[in-house]
Amino acid sequence: MKRIVSALLLALPVASIAQNGFTIQGNIKGLPDNSLVYLAGNSETDTIARDYVKKGSFLLKGKADETNTRMLAIPALNQQQVVFMGNDALTVTGDATGKTGANATPVELAVAGTGPHQDYEEFIYYIKPLYDYVDYYRQLMQNARIRESKDSAMIMLNTAYTLYQTSIDRFVNRKPASAMSALLLAYSYDTDPNKDVSLLERRFATLKGDALNNRFAKGVQEVIATSKAGAIGTQAIPFTQNDVDGKPVSLSQFKGQYVLVDFWASWCGPCRMENPNVVAAYKQFKDKGFTVLGVSLDQTKDAWVKAIKADNLTWTQVSDLKYWNNEVSRAYHIESIPSNLLIDPNGMIIGKNLRGQELLKKLSEVLK
Repeated sequence: MKRIVSALLLALPVASIAQNGFTIQGNIKGLPDNSLVYLAGNSETDTIARDYVKKGSFLLKGKADETNTRMLAIPALNQQQVVFMGNDALTVTGDATGKTGANATPVELAVAGTGPHQDYEEFIYYIKPLYDYVDYYRQLMQNARIRESKDSAMIMLNTAYTLYQTSIDRFVNRKPASAMSALLLAYSYDTDPNKDVSLLERRFATLKGDALNNRFAKGVQEVIATSKAGAIGTQAIPFTQNDVDGKPVSLSQFKGQYVLVDFWASWCGPCRMENPNVVAAYKQFKDKGFTVLGVSLDQTKDAWVKAIKADNLTWTQVSDLKYWNNEVSRAYHIESIPSNLLIDPNGMIIGKNLRGQELLKKLSEVLK
């Protein structure tokens, strides 16, 4: 997605800006002299810069490690202003006459300057309201008690959702190098009830430059990578864990066979109920190039071994006895058990969560 040549070319102006740092020049009429103004990061205690007001003016400056949302805090007004910035130059203006001290009330502040904050304001004023409509009509539809009201809300929901998604596409296509585009993709995924990773990946592929150099882009990349771990059509992730005798067993040892990596545990009722189906599949196809590799999410060896014997699981079993922190299950992002992956002789995942007759049917197809 991100070309090395482009990154090297973009690094020159970015590095130059980083050396200069950021400035926020404030001029708010009526602010008391010597009152504190500060820029906070992830929390109010994470102060990036501070200054004291002189004749309504203040100057905050420093260096930002990335483009992100920050909070401009003005205690004299009991007010905070979100700014989306990296190493940019911003101005903040307003009129606080008669609105400080005991009469502290929010003041309309104008934030101006080149850089990401203008893109952020476009999001706040034009795109987020569309999502608010989506959320409103979704709740209306869910709470509707009669069919006509539900159908009407559904029509409005579909219309609002289409406008919302179109606004995202237009913004990202117009500003593929804006850090705000990365934030917008992260926001759109978080608010997507369908969690459409394929749509997220298509949009992310259009980003470039500064849009790729922030925590939002990294978060999107992690979501995309996570969705592919264990996906059908991808190469299986190699792993090694100890068997019941403490001997290391690697997935690579099963290359050349069809192997069902079966995630289970002795304490998992549904797993124990599914085990007879896995036993049946193993007995039917074990002489045709098929085997099973069990990965247990147990915590104690005794319970694990006892369940293996009780359920007549005669294939290889491995575990690190770390419960849900089992390193293999974490690598494949297993969120529930029973769960399984069918891997072909070349290490390609060709099936997922095949149970009962579905497993037998799939094995019959590939082991003709």
